[in-house]
This record gives sequence, structure tokens and C-alpha cells, in this order.
Amino acid sequence: MGTTKLVLPKGHQDLDITPAMEQEMMDVQRELDLKGNQLAEGKIHFIITKGFYKHDKKLLTLASVIVNKTEHDIKGLDMNLKIALRERPEAQFSTMTVNLDDEFLGLIQSNEAFILHINIPANNVSNKDEIYEPTDLTGEIENLNYYMPQS
Repeated sequence: MGTTKLVLPKGHQDLDITPAMEQEMMDVQRELDLKGNQLAEGKIHFIITKGFYKHDKKLLTLASVIVNKTEHDIKGLDMNLKIALRERPEAQFSTMTVNLDDEFLGLIQSNEAFILHINIPANNVSNKDEIYEPTDLTGEIENLNYYMPQS
């Protein structure tokens, strides 16, 4: 299918891109260039890139990349997301229902990817702010559905 291209979903196209956002986009595109061809064809992939825990808010911001490796363009996506910490089984994260409609996504073509940050309420994680690498976190996707434009 070729190289995977990082794109901004429609809902982010009018944002002022900060240097930190630009760096994140460059880092993700570099990883897609290096490893994107290892992703199985015919699937939507959800990849955790980092977790940022804020103790005072009891909130984990999960940085992720969603990659469309299907043969279809998509205009909507929904799923349930469960997160856990490998080394802290007592940590509790709310199961998140993610609904991305065409107003947010626009059209994500086959072999395109986008960055998604999800704020997840949490308990018993840490008594201070933490940054988690992908190897620290596990994720499970249930009920993943994607929607194609009407022909």
C-alpha cells in the first residue's frame, strides 16, 4: 500500500501549530516512515505513543496514533478503549467511548494516520505527575467500527 502519511483531521486543521505540536508530528511521521510497512493491511491500528499523568487532576492524557491500513477511506470511527499500567495493577482508568465523526475526521484516506490525544480519568496511579512510555501502558480496543463515505 505504500508509505503511511500523517495528516491533520478536519477538526484540527485550523489550529495554530505550536513548536511542540510540530515536533510531535515530525516524530510520528518518522516512526511511520520507519515502521508503517510493518502494520497489517486491512485494519485500523491504534498505537499508544505516550501517557502524561497529572496527579492534581487525576487525569491521564493518552497520546496515540490511529492508522488507516484498510483499503477504504473513512469518515467516522468509534470504539471503546481500556487502558492499564503494566507495573501498577491497582491503577484504575475509566473505559473510554471514543466517537469521531466526519465533522472531526473529515476524510482519512487509506494509508493515512492522525494523532489523537484522549483524556482519561484515573485513580491510584501515582502521587505525582508522571510520563509513561508505550511499554509502560497496555491498551485494549473493543467494538471498533469505522464508517466510509456514501458512494
